[in-house]
Amino acid sequence: MARAAETTEGARIDWQEWIGRVYQGDCLDLMASLPGESIDLVLTDPPYGLNYNNGDLASVWEEALGHGPAGPARPIAGDGRDDWVQNLPLWMEQFARVLVKGGCCCCCCCGGGPSPIFAEMTLAMDAAMQFKQAIVWDKGGLGMGWHYRRSYEFMLVAQKPGAACKWYGDNRQSNVVRIPKIIPSAVQHPTEKPVRLMEQFILLHSRPGDLILEPFAGSGSTLEAAERLGRRWIAAEIDPMWAEKAQTRAERARLSRPLPLLSAASGTRTGRGGNGEATGSLW
Repeated sequence: MARAAETTEGARIDWQEWIGRVYQGDCLDLMASLPGESIDLVLTDPPYGLNYNNGDLASVWEEALGHGPAGPARPIAGDGRDDWVQNLPLWMEQFARVLVKGGCCCCCCCGGGPSPIFAEMTLAMDAAMQFKQAIVWDKGGLGMGWHYRRSYEFMLVAQKPGAACKWYGDNRQSNVVRIPKIIPSAVQHPTEKPVRLMEQFILLHSRPGDLILEPFAGSGSTLEAAERLGRRWIAAEIDPMWAEKAQTRAERARLSRPLPLLSAASGTRTGRGGNGEATGSLW
């Protein structure tokens, strides 16, 4: 299997060579190489600027509950507050530039508090594009935290103005999505998202053959979902280890290409119609 290519600082990037491959490096470098209006859907799980799993509650949760010693910290690259504040508007500007008119940007984002990250990201999306909806991802069960335990996250959706929204669902879509969360093992990405979650938004906002941008590939959930549903993708991941894992995961999905887990409008497993799209309905 091909490895995620190592990058050379300052090297010119031929973006077309990166379709179906993970660019290991800063996503801003990759996005700068993309032509305007070349991407049909931005679907991503960016850093939240929380310095997550780096000595915070996430990394000492078991110890705090008296269930054993704290595990090793597993910080996420680019997740520091200062970097996040600086980069957030730059990311959004690039998303808006590369999206086709009517294309959507769907960003995972933490819900609740104590930091109002969801508000900051919402305003940044609206400044660069046109904010559309905050989808509540009900992860099931109680998450971490004190007093108010974290049980949901957002998928924030914005649309590039200038054309009708790229929308391929029906008019019965709730703004609450109920898909079980992943409790990551020591070998999984600390904030890994379910493939079913990413499939949901791919089906609603793209068609087979469309090009999806995932600037923060992590372990590759978005890439696996894109492969399963017959979409092209281009991705970046700054951490060499996760870039390698995401590339391998995507290639395995490409070789197996099973039926999709969800249709755009149903909770049932479905087949594909004659045009390569999932058939059936979501809730």
